[in-house]
Amino acid sequence: MEQKKKKRIVIISIILTLIVLLFFITKAIIKNKLEQYLSNLPEQIELKYEDLSIGLLSGDVVFDGFKVNLKGQTTGQSNGFVQSKKMSLKGFSYWDYMVNKTINVSSIIANQPEVTYYHNPLASTSKGSQAMFDDIKQKITVDDFKIKNAKIEVFDLEKDSVLLKTENLNFSLSDFIFNGKQTSNTKTPFQFKNVTLKIIDLEYQVNSFETLSFNELIFDNNTTAISDLKLKTKLSKENLSNQLQTERDHFDLHIPKIKIENQDFDFKGAKLLAFSSKNMTISDLNLTIFRDKLVADDLTNKAMYSKMLRDLDIQLDLKAIQIINGSITYQEKVKKDTQAGTLDFKNFNAKLTNVSNTYHNSQTTINIDCIFMENTPLQVNWSFNVNNLQDHFTFKADIGNLKAEALNQFMTPNLNLKLEGDLKQTLFTIDGNAVTSNVDLKTKYNQFDIIILKENGNEKNKLLSGIINLFVSKDSKGQSDNFRKSDTKQVTRDNTKSVFNFIWKNTQSGLISAMAGDGTKEN
Repeated sequence: MEQKKKKRIVIISIILTLIVLLFFITKAIIKNKLEQYLSNLPEQIELKYEDLSIGLLSGDVVFDGFKVNLKGQTTGQSNGFVQSKKMSLKGFSYWDYMVNKTINVSSIIANQPEVTYYHNPLASTSKGSQAMFDDIKQKITVDDFKIKNAKIEVFDLEKDSVLLKTENLNFSLSDFIFNGKQTSNTKTPFQFKNVTLKIIDLEYQVNSFETLSFNELIFDNNTTAISDLKLKTKLSKENLSNQLQTERDHFDLHIPKIKIENQDFDFKGAKLLAFSSKNMTISDLNLTIFRDKLVADDLTNKAMYSKMLRDLDIQLDLKAIQIINGSITYQEKVKKDTQAGTLDFKNFNAKLTNVSNTYHNSQTTINIDCIFMENTPLQVNWSFNVNNLQDHFTFKADIGNLKAEALNQFMTPNLNLKLEGDLKQTLFTIDGNAVTSNVDLKTKYNQFDIIILKENGNEKNKLLSGIINLFVSKDSKGQSDNFRKSDTKQVTRDNTKSVFNFIWKNTQSGLISAMAGDGTKEN
């Protein structure tokens, strides 16, 4: 009996020893297999770590001193690093990895990783990313992927400067599936269900002149919310002008709140193919634009907005954009020793519909309701069809009672003249294309005078003022409901000027025609 007990104990001990040995052998095999896989990643990815520990029963894999070196596809040189003190994989299925040659993970968590990327403007990011996808053959599934409190810096390799920076990025992704290959029928080799992104205090160098920043961005599958967005020219107005070869606007834009709803993206690899949204709201926009006309003109061709949309590299479909309670100031400096002239648009509310290049027949419309200068109501209805190759458009405006003196802050420093009188109401319709237009304008006004100033900008040039007012009707001659109507035949666009210059050129032609005597009285 005693002998049987001893045999049982020996057998149990042997079995336990074999189980323990099998456990460690299996763990060693799995660790070895995992290390082999990690050492045979695509050539653009070089992964290093100080230690790798695995939990055979739990399926946990923990990297200590985790660091990834990303290399350029063509140059083979390092262009980015991802490093973290600890990278954790939980619920790693060893069975699927060993038997089915797939990678299944319950969760991946990266705490406080630091990401550094060197952007080369001459390299194709999308091609490099696609090549990296093509080199991964295994199917990969991750139930939950999280990045917590990441620090990210992107450097401009060409200029050796910081391109983008944030010290607080949080990202999560659920139900991620990578199929391990991409067929010609699939636009992306991966899919997922839910994604969230939160970034605090981001700065981005848009180009050599402007910087974009925001206080917070929150993004999920359906909505993007941005707070305290700013787009500013880095240099002062004077320093910018000193650096320019041809004119360029000086920007100061602040938007406290932007919300994009019902959004959708379409990618092919890392390349964005399409973006759509049912509604975008821009609240309390404040924009100041300054242009120094003393700098040489930029004589490149300026496209109409319909052509800009038509020629985009992506399919864009923004069904509605609303601007609520905005403020826009345009400043233009024409003379060296005078202040810039100013045009103000307050209480600026606008609704843009069908801002898209995906429709065949739908019109893009822009409806604006604002206060021009001090207290003049202004309503605008602007429409065009993106697919019209002649870039046909219709621009309608209704300008309420305008004290002519309110325009003097723009007219006097820029044109060396002053206006007096009341423009009680001005209505016009511009029907045009990318080359020419016709303007139908009528205006009702009273006691209108144009005062030409002497060179000093202070005294009236009586001779020139008298001559010019010989050609301008003093008022619209009639009862309160009478208008003088323009007789403008055709206006030709200068395609080296902006779209707004074309609108102004039509308005100017219509007003001159109506006021200078060739206009007709309408009862």
